[in-house]
Amino acid sequence: MDDSASYRRRQRRRALIGWVGGLAAVAGVASLIVLSGSGSTKPKPFKVPYGEMMTSAQYAEIEEGEQAADVLEGLLDASGRPERLTKEYVLVLFPPAADGLYCSYWEFKDKPRIFARLCFSPSTGELVQKLKNSVEHPLAGRQGQVV
Repeated sequence: MDDSASYRRRQRRRALIGWVGGLAAVAGVASLIVLSGSGSTKPKPFKVPYGEMMTSAQYAEIEEGEQAADVLEGLLDASGRPERLTKEYVLVLFPPAADGLYCSYWEFKDKPRIFARLCFSPSTGELVQKLKNSVEHPLAGRQGQVV
């Protein structure tokens, strides 16, 4: 009788250890899924120096939907000119940007007096608008050309 009582205690202890271990494993997997943020798109972090020139070929290679980090690193690690540092004669070439976007302004090295504006979504880091326009031949109404 003493032997069967100790056997039951050992079995209960093993069952308890199994249940606790199983619950810990399930909790660990669930916390990994929650912490990994699967399905969310966060902007890729990047750091590039100031620069405001690009070529028309570089502009042609840029596509909407690309990550800001990829676009700016592809432009020889340049950041573009922020709106607050851009001259008024360049700003009037483009329609107002949608609220919440951050835009950078560029001058073409190989085509003087042609400017581009790249606008990115801060929440996703994606390029959402790509425009270019000429100071010498602005479009009617001084609105940028969607390319």
